[in-house]
Amino acid sequence: MKFANQSGIKVLLVVVVAIAAGAIVAQRNMAAPPPPAESTEVDSPPRVEVVHPRRVTVAQRLQTNATLAAFEKADLFAKVTGYLSDVRVDIGDHVKAGQVLAVIDVPEMEQELAEAKAQLESKQSSLESASRQLDRYKANITFQNALLRRREELGAEGHFISDRTLDEVRAAAEIAKADLSVGEANRALAANQVDVAAATVERIKALLSYRQIVAPFDGVVARRLVNRGDLVQVATTATRTTPSAGSLFTVQRIDTIRVFCDVPENDVPRVHVGDPAIVKPFGFDGKPFMGTVTRFSRRLDPETRNMRTEIDLSNPDERLYPGMYAEVSLEMNRRPGVLSVPTAAIGSDGDGNFVYTIANDRITRLGIQVGLTDNGRVEVAAGLLEETPVVANIRGAPPHGTAVQPLMLSETLVEKSANLFTRSNNSAFATVREESRGQL
Repeated sequence: MKFANQSGIKVLLVVVVAIAAGAIVAQRNMAAPPPPAESTEVDSPPRVEVVHPRRVTVAQRLQTNATLAAFEKADLFAKVTGYLSDVRVDIGDHVKAGQVLAVIDVPEMEQELAEAKAQLESKQSSLESASRQLDRYKANITFQNALLRRREELGAEGHFISDRTLDEVRAAAEIAKADLSVGEANRALAANQVDVAAATVERIKALLSYRQIVAPFDGVVARRLVNRGDLVQVATTATRTTPSAGSLFTVQRIDTIRVFCDVPENDVPRVHVGDPAIVKPFGFDGKPFMGTVTRFSRRLDPETRNMRTEIDLSNPDERLYPGMYAEVSLEMNRRPGVLSVPTAAIGSDGDGNFVYTIANDRITRLGIQVGLTDNGRVEVAAGLLEETPVVANIRGAPPHGTAVQPLMLSETLVEKSANLFTRSNNSAFATVREESRGQL
């Protein structure tokens, strides 16, 4: 019985294999294409789409990253030591040039000012006394000189004047002259002392004026690092080097924004002031801001070999903020009215760049010299005339010498077909991805 069961299974397997083999053969016979029918007509030459070269404006474009900065920025420090008695602004507040931002209380300096004023008044009194003494010396020398002349005149007229009397008069005149010199020196000294005292008063007044921290220009308070009652110290070289260590406020002018970008060494010779620039800050959904190159450093960083370049953007609505990150497109080496063809029409081989033209209804290779590439078009510097038609797409075109039928296309149709091809490829890729997800 066991042997009979095994024989039945073997027979069944043979039958199944035979049926499967027959099904495969039948499927192949059904899928085989019918024999080709004999051609009764001569094949016509293939059609080739051609376009005429067109004159456009091309430019070399540089895409780079950039950072936005305030047009002016100032860290405000204290020049006197004291306690803050008043803080009048906060971050984000708009301020005008000269507006008081905070006040420092310095009572000991006010006492120094009172003492300096008293000293000035004392020196002014000394000056007045020296001036009056000088006037007396002047009057005395005038008197002594007059007396000496009178004695000498009497002696010349024959009147008796003793030598002793004449010597005494002459000595008195010399003494009066010396006193005048001393008086003039004393007055000059007193005047200098008054000037020193007055300068001291003005110096203390100037220091007291620094009690008020004022805005240097119209702008916005970007940082406030103090509160009322804080002790502030006189700024030193160290605190100025590290603003966060001792500054009270930071004020920025942002009605104009500086956009800083770095231009690589290879592109430096083509950058000029006034070149158009498109700035796209992050956070604006790709909205462009138009500007021009305002200035550049005219030096390359030894470490990066890049040149710092600046673009100024008007910012009246203050939508752009310092510190933002942006993408910049610089348009350099702008060339208007150059002869150009679509990028797809350019080929390249060991002999250089070329295009296909139609001569006597046959594909003809034409060597050319190319220039800039911009917006899907290539500048043709030499080797092509404006009226010469070229094959619109060199990929898949028949080889050199092939007989063809040229089909002239407009540039609009070429651009539309390129866009359609791109969209169809994207749709196909999307379909493949969806099918792959379904299988997974």
